[in-house]
Amino acid sequence: MHAPDALPFGREAYTDHGRFARELDALFRARGFAAASLADVERPGAWVRVPVPDDRLVVARDAGLGLHLLRDVCRHRGVALLDGDEGHAPSLQIACPYHAWRYDLAGSLLRCPGAPDGLDRAAHGLAAGELSTLATAVFAHAASPPPLPPWLAALDVAALRRARRVAWEVDANWKLLVENFQESHHFPTVHPGLESLTPWRDSHSLVEAPGWLGGVMTLRDGAETVSTTGLLRGRRPIVPTALRRQVHDAWVAPNLLTSLQPDYLLTYRLHPLAPGRTRVVGEVFVHAATPDDAGLDEVFAFWDRTNAEDRAICERQQSGMASRWEGGVYATSEDGTRAFDRWVADGLRAGRETAP
Repeated sequence: MHAPDALPFGREAYTDHGRFARELDALFRARGFAAASLADVERPGAWVRVPVPDDRLVVARDAGLGLHLLRDVCRHRGVALLDGDEGHAPSLQIACPYHAWRYDLAGSLLRCPGAPDGLDRAAHGLAAGELSTLATAVFAHAASPPPLPPWLAALDVAALRRARRVAWEVDANWKLLVENFQESHHFPTVHPGLESLTPWRDSHSLVEAPGWLGGVMTLRDGAETVSTTGLLRGRRPIVPTALRRQVHDAWVAPNLLTSLQPDYLLTYRLHPLAPGRTRVVGEVFVHAATPDDAGLDEVFAFWDRTNAEDRAICERQQSGMASRWEGGVYATSEDGTRAFDRWVADGLRAGRETAP
C-alpha cells in the first residue's frame, strides 16, 4: 500500500497576501482570465467593470462594435473616470470630470485641453491590454482564447440568450471554489438535491487537456435535466441527442467554471479580491427560442440553493484553513482537484522562472 497523496499546499496558499499577489500576476495577468460576459457589452457604448483588487479595468464596446480592455483612469492627473459596475457611455465617449480630457471607447485620447505642445496622444490613451472571446466570455490580457472542451467548442453560442445574471461574494480563497467544483463526492453531504439528480458515483473526471479540466455526470433515470423538478418544462435542448442524458462540467483556466446541461449552460466567473474573498458572477444561458415561462424559475431556484450550499461549505473550509491547519491528503476520487492544484503549482513555478 502506497502512502496517501498529500496536498501540495498548506494554509499559506489560501491565506497569505504575498502568495495571493503572485497568483494574480502569474496565473491571471500573465495568462489571461475571464473578465466579463459578451452579454454585458452587446451594444455600442456599453461597458462593464472587471472586478480586480488593485486596478480599474473595464471592457467596452466601441462604435464599430470592437471590444476593448480599458483602464478608466485619466492619463492627465489619474482621476477615476467611470462610476458603478456597468453602464453606457454617452456619445460613445468617456470624459474626465476634472479637466475634461476625453477618450473614445477604443481608448484613444480625443481631446486634452491645456496639454503641452507636442503631447503624443497615441501614447496617452486608456488601453490596458488585449482581449479575446471564448463561448459566452470575454478574456482579458489574452491575445488568443484558451482551449475549450469539445462539448463547449461544438455549442452554438449564437443560438443562446442570457436568461439570468447574479453576483455575490464568498469569504473564501478562489482556489477553494475551483477545487470544490472539481469533485462531486461532497454531493451526498452538501448537495442532496444534486445527488438525487446526478449521483456522484456515476460521475468521472476528464484530466487530459492543457487549459481546461472536465467532468461528466449522468442524470438518474426519470430526470430530464437539473432543476427543482428535474423536468424540461418545454425548454428547448441545446445539446445533441447523444448528450442529453449527461451533464458536462469544465473549468477553463484560470477562473471560468461551466456546466452544460441538456437545456441550459451555467457559467461562473471567479474574481479573486483578497486571499479570503472571491466575487462570483453566475449566468444562465438558454436557447433563444426558450420562453421565460418555460419553468426557468425551477432552474434558478435549484441553483440558488446549491450555490448557497457551496458558499457555506467553502467559507467553513476557509475558516478551518486559517487556523493551524497542517495540510491534508487527496481522496481517491479527487483526480480533478489534484490536476487543478498541479496547474497552479506549475504556473507559479513558471512565473518565478520568467520573472525579471
